[in-house]
Amino acid sequence: MEIGWKDEILYKDLVKWGARLEKETPFFKELLKDKESENTIVLDVSCGTGLHLVMLCKWGFSGIGVDISEQNIEEANRIAEESNVQSKINFILGDIVEINEVVKEQSFDFIYFIGNTLSIFDRHERNLIIQKLIQILNPGGKILIQSVNYLAHAKDDVWFYNPNLKRSSKGGLTFHIRMMEWKEREQKVTMYVQSILQESKDSDNFELFKKRTEFFVPKIEDFETLQTQKNIEVSFYGDYYWSKFKKEKSNDLVVIIEKNT
Repeated sequence: MEIGWKDEILYKDLVKWGARLEKETPFFKELLKDKESENTIVLDVSCGTGLHLVMLCKWGFSGIGVDISEQNIEEANRIAEESNVQSKINFILGDIVEINEVVKEQSFDFIYFIGNTLSIFDRHERNLIIQKLIQILNPGGKILIQSVNYLAHAKDDVWFYNPNLKRSSKGGLTFHIRMMEWKEREQKVTMYVQSILQESKDSDNFELFKKRTEFFVPKIEDFETLQTQKNIEVSFYGDYYWSKFKKEKSNDLVVIIEKNT
């Protein structure tokens, strides 16, 4: 049996959120160490279910999360309320391409755009979005951008991400696998995801979910023009451990943009 698979299901099932937040927490703490939480307003661009913003608001910050998925926004509000930080957060349904209008031109001290959503947009669109984020960044503020570094697989034709296998407390089995291949080498990739669901250990009924998504390949070169802009500094890393970015090896492209006072 084959049925359609919504993006929200893919997002929710494939990300191991506990491990991810544990890994990224020290990086966020270091980025924000010079910010007084009660005076710092943050913006989560393409916030998903808002877990990063909820984490920051537990530290005392406040902010806005924007996502184009109504289902994600509903879940984000539920998590914020469950975490008792709903008074510090405003989740907004909106298109990040029009981010200035969505946030009504409010300005921010820290903006982050992570989770590979940047790869959905072509280079021209990426540049427009980044310039809009710089416009609403306060002097002294920082922008964190992260995307997968597909160029680490420039010599591969096909590659896989770690399969995800789990069994629920009720005995149901979920198996995910992601396969990547170049659609246009070093420019665009195609991701194929398949998920097999078994209702219980004793069930002979397996459901197959599948999805195909294409991503553009963000590169350091996309950000070179930023380095010529007045009062802007740009740094590049290959992960959330402050490692130097290496095109052939780094798992991620992590970019930090700072606006000087």
